[in-house]
Amino acid sequence: MRIVTHTDFDGICCAALFLRKFGFDIEIIYATVKEAKNLSSTELSVDFTCDLPKVGNSINIDHHKSNYEELLETHRLTQDDKVDPNAASATDIVFTFLEYENDPIAEEIRELGHLADIAQLPPEYRILDIVLSMNSDDPYVLRLISELLAKNGRQILSTSWLKEKYSEIRTIYDETQKKIIKFIKNTPNLPRILILDTREAINSKLAKETFLPLFERNVAVIALVYSKSAQEPVRVSFRVTKTEQSSYDVSTVAKVFGGGGHRMAAACSPTSDKIPNILKQELMKIAKPSDTIQYRQI
Repeated sequence: MRIVTHTDFDGICCAALFLRKFGFDIEIIYATVKEAKNLSSTELSVDFTCDLPKVGNSINIDHHKSNYEELLETHRLTQDDKVDPNAASATDIVFTFLEYENDPIAEEIRELGHLADIAQLPPEYRILDIVLSMNSDDPYVLRLISELLAKNGRQILSTSWLKEKYSEIRTIYDETQKKIIKFIKNTPNLPRILILDTREAINSKLAKETFLPLFERNVAVIALVYSKSAQEPVRVSFRVTKTEQSSYDVSTVAKVFGGGGHRMAAACSPTSDKIPNILKQELMKIAKPSDTIQYRQI
């Protein structure tokens, strides 16, 4: 069996559920959305694609509205596919698809994937989320995390490997937190809709650490701009605070720039010349009349 799954928390939990059900001999390919689309142009045989656009003729298990619409438009959606834009996470769909019953660890994995994808992961799991983010391009580490989750569920936090891995990146994480705190302290009048450019100051793998502290200060929508390097494409991740989830649909903005996602979480890769002016214009289309919109660099 060969599975292609996303490199984020939801995708890792999908992989863990498959490993727990079918054993540790199955092959798992961890991919970004772009990489999954590229795999579709190859002759690679894939059995399941999770939390990503469908690869080849695999069974697609996903919850992204943009992917669902694309499958309909290209006539690639089949009766075997399990794509539900109303599902909170791909992990939820995998759990049901694999017909888990009376398995407490599988239930714990399902809950973690669910909470991670709706941005409500309990604070104690930040250590796991940070390790995952910092190693999102390392398939060996992603596989190991998937296996540890499959074996231990919530008890993954007690494993010596996770504690050691976190200690390796603790310094850079603490420095990132200091920069975020300084930015907030020096920016007392934050807008309701914020385009935050982190490219000059924060490691791209930790850029999303800015979301929670900004939401806690009454920012409703964040368009987070980051990039791995000057040579890499610019990436914009959109998030809506959970108290405003019915008020804004950031997936419509992401779609303008060739991306997609959900109402509360979406992403795209616009060209640099569209930031911030064109991006700001598109965000204004989903804004409330009273909203302020600003571009800031951290």
